[in-house]
Amino acid sequence: MTLLTVTKRKLWVSILIGLMIFYSLGTGFAFFFRLLYAIIITIAIGLLWAWFNLKGLEIRLNRTIWHGQVGDSLGGELQIINRYRLPKSWITVKEISTIPGYTSGRAIALVQNQRRSWLIEHELGVRGKYLCGEIEVTSQDPFGLFQLKRSFLSSREFTVFPKTELLPDLNPQLSSLPSDAKSTHRSDHITTDSATIRTYRSGDSLRRIHWPYTARMNSLMVKEFEAGISAESWVLLDMHNQSHVGQDPVDNSEELAVTVACSLINKLTSLSMPVGLTANSESYCKFRPDRNTAHMQNMMLALASIRSNGRVRL
Repeated sequence: MTLLTVTKRKLWVSILIGLMIFYSLGTGFAFFFRLLYAIIITIAIGLLWAWFNLKGLEIRLNRTIWHGQVGDSLGGELQIINRYRLPKSWITVKEISTIPGYTSGRAIALVQNQRRSWLIEHELGVRGKYLCGEIEVTSQDPFGLFQLKRSFLSSREFTVFPKTELLPDLNPQLSSLPSDAKSTHRSDHITTDSATIRTYRSGDSLRRIHWPYTARMNSLMVKEFEAGISAESWVLLDMHNQSHVGQDPVDNSEELAVTVACSLINKLTSLSMPVGLTANSESYCKFRPDRNTAHMQNMMLALASIRSNGRVRL
């Protein structure tokens, strides 16, 4: 529990007490002594009021999901219960968070065993890793001289993933790279998939010869191969400290580049293609191509907090 300094009112009360002490000792009049005692008792009552306001409180924060995406909402339900015999008044409840623009303060009053709850909703606008979940209750005396605050619950990490856009017109089959894709065509170079077997022609590479079938047919037989979309894809993200412009925390080239990277990863993963990521940030980021869900989640976690602070050019 922490005592907070409050406005100029406290300064004026201190000056008033000083004057009462001066006149009481200087004149000896009982009136000044009584007035001094009344001021001190009033201040003590206000301080005790603020202190008891923070006793017997039970705080609950109901939030099942501790991550979101830019454009989503931070949700939850905040509940406060007065387990003390005395009523509570002049108290403010808010969640402490490092999420930009997030505020959830509310002033309430409670009688014994009363329960108050309300929904929390805040639009997530900036990607990153933040802290939230700690609840701060501030109590004030009726005279506005003191404020006390008390913290409940512990902070937890909340991850805001980058925004992704649909890419319906992106067709990796147009790349015509060696692959194991469904849509294929004949290839003049060796790939991982053989399409058929034919007789040897002059100029065919010896690497194409299918030796078991050659022995069976008693004639040189060679393999033909298929080609389609790329079997593996890499997303290269330039995070050099001089590669991006824009001072706005949301509308800048860094956020645009991260959004494009996330959208590409999301699209290629939906096509069951192995996807990798390389970014030249200050802490070098590299994920080899894979197609499982955990791999995609790790790449998205890295992109949630990556910044254009790299010193090595891509």
